[in-house]
Amino acid sequence: MSMKSLGIGNRGNLRRQKGMVSVLIAIIVLVVSLLAAVALMRSVDTSNTIAGSLSFRQGVVQEAERAYSAAKDSATLYPEPSSDGNQPTLGYYATPQAATVRPDKDIPDILVNATCPSTAVVCLPGLNTNNTVLYVVERLCPAIGPANPGTCVVPGASIQGGSVSNQTKDNGPPFSSGAYAAFRLSVKVIGPRGAIGYVQTVMR
Repeated sequence: MSMKSLGIGNRGNLRRQKGMVSVLIAIIVLVVSLLAAVALMRSVDTSNTIAGSLSFRQGVVQEAERAYSAAKDSATLYPEPSSDGNQPTLGYYATPQAATVRPDKDIPDILVNATCPSTAVVCLPGLNTNNTVLYVVERLCPAIGPANPGTCVVPGASIQGGSVSNQTKDNGPPFSSGAYAAFRLSVKVIGPRGAIGYVQTVMR
């Protein structure tokens, strides 16, 4: 009886051990499956974030083109004497403005800190993109007053007969002839979820 009882006890222990091993394996498989599912979700989320970022970047470029057209059409700003002084309500400044907020030190603080409506920058009417577009124009001269071809930045300029003329200009204003300086356009686009993009170009 004792030997039979011992044999039955051993078989029972073996069954319990096999059962525990099976449960342990099932738990490990479950954990691995959960980890794989979390990794897949994060991968999909990252892909969506990248796609959204690329879409917003494309939108920023399109909005910057709209700001460029609007700034270029402001023909009364650029000829002297209109360009000799600041006109904040028109988003125009006769000298480069302080740029200390962003690490690249290129975007003027008045634009970085601006929101619409504003009396220091231009806010463009909204389109169906739901983006907010703001811009400023800065004359690339060191001081307020008449442009000096010796100190102002004049892109593509050549000196002929004591005057300065721009040989590579866009169609229409702002340049025709004379000692006109270059103008820098800075655009800020505020998109969905507070996303912000900047674009800069020199108008010539």
